[in-house]
Amino acid sequence: MRSKSSLVYAFATGVLLTCGFYEIHHTELGVRDAPSEKVLHLNEATREVATEPLLKQAIPSVPKRETHSNALPVLTHTTELEQLVQRNQQLEQENMRLEAQLSHSRESSPSSYNVTNQLKNIFAHQRRDDVWASEVELFAEDFLYEASLHDDVEMLSVECKLHICQLNFAAQSHTTSSRWQQLHNALLNMPWMKQFKTVTAVQNQGVMQIHLSLKTSEQLKSEY
Repeated sequence: MRSKSSLVYAFATGVLLTCGFYEIHHTELGVRDAPSEKVLHLNEATREVATEPLLKQAIPSVPKRETHSNALPVLTHTTELEQLVQRNQQLEQENMRLEAQLSHSRESSPSSYNVTNQLKNIFAHQRRDDVWASEVELFAEDFLYEASLHDDVEMLSVECKLHICQLNFAAQSHTTSSRWQQLHNALLNMPWMKQFKTVTAVQNQGVMQIHLSLKTSEQLKSEY
């Protein structure tokens, strides 16, 4: 009897515990599900509110077009074109003025003036300064040896007067035009040549004549 009572009592206790556990589990499920549903609705509401400004930002507002007259661009373009035309006319006038000045300068300067001929004429009528002339003549006589050109070129004569010297050279049979150029350059590089302001050289049929003057070509115009 005690064992049957114990079994019945244990069975009843199990049923009660099972029912209690079911109620507790159902209550917990209800509590858990309710907030998720509320959160879902809350998220949807928040999403609707947040989406509205995002849509406004995503779609840029189209600025209102302002209507302007085309007269100003056309006027500006026309003004620039007129300025270019005026500038072109000014350049043409400036070119004409420069050409006129150049033509006048050519007409005013004597075309017959020749520095070499002028030096020859002055040298023919000039008196001699023995001190200065003798010194320069000594330098000139040693020139070909100092320039190592005495085997190719011969000095025929050298004579100085008041401020002009005349040097005459003759070429050997194998002397070329490059040798004449070398002679001219070597002469200009001589230390005693620094005092001369005008130098002319004329080459003709194996000979070269050089004139040196202490005066400029402009100063020579006033002589003789």
